[in-house]
Amino acid sequence: MISDLVVRLRKPTIDPQHGETLLSTAAVAHGKLRHQQGYTPAMLVNESRILQVAIFGMLKKNLDTLDFSLLLPDVMTIADEVDAQLTQSMESFVKIGNPVAA
Repeated sequence: MISDLVVRLRKPTIDPQHGETLLSTAAVAHGKLRHQQGYTPAMLVNESRILQVAIFGMLKKNLDTLDFSLLLPDVMTIADEVDAQLTQSMESFVKIGNPVAA
């Protein structure tokens, strides 16, 4: 999912303020895989939180090489994209557990 995240962050953005996100096949597959592995919804959310902590920890570690004029918008974009992937993972995770709602 990380390589998918990087590819998606390099694409022209869709306006997240209007609730539009690009479909992430990796996120959908991730949700299905985690369901098969017996994850709970809370575990899936916590996994996303851990990813964000790791990303932001890396940014902190490399503060001396970052352009602060771009940092806040980039951090907002990263957080939004990670959340969009979590949403798509959760949707596929839930659909497996409740196929009638699909």
